[in-house]
Amino acid sequence: MEIHGPGGVSGPNRVDLHRVNAQRPSELDASKQVRDRAEISEEARLLSKLAEVPDVRVDRVSELKQLIASGRYETAERIEKTVERILEEL
Repeated sequence: MEIHGPGGVSGPNRVDLHRVNAQRPSELDASKQVRDRAEISEEARLLSKLAEVPDVRVDRVSELKQLIASGRYETAERIEKTVERILEEL
C-alpha cells in the first residue's frame, strides 16, 4: 500500500478520500455502513480475571510457612481431609 498525500491511498483497492468524505452515513445504504468492532484477546481476558484476584495475605502465608517448617502443618486431620477431597474428584 502506498500513501500519496491527502488525495488517497493506493494499493490493491484504491481509496479516494475526497469521494469517501463527500458521502454522509445518512446517504449510504444501511447494509453498506461500516460497523465498529472490537475483539478481546485471551491475554486481555486473563489479565482481567487476574485483576479480580484478592491480594496475597502475607501474614497468613508467613504463618503457614512457619507451620510447615516446624512440622506442625501436616496433621492427621489435614491429611484425611485432603484424601477425602482427592477421592471426591475421582
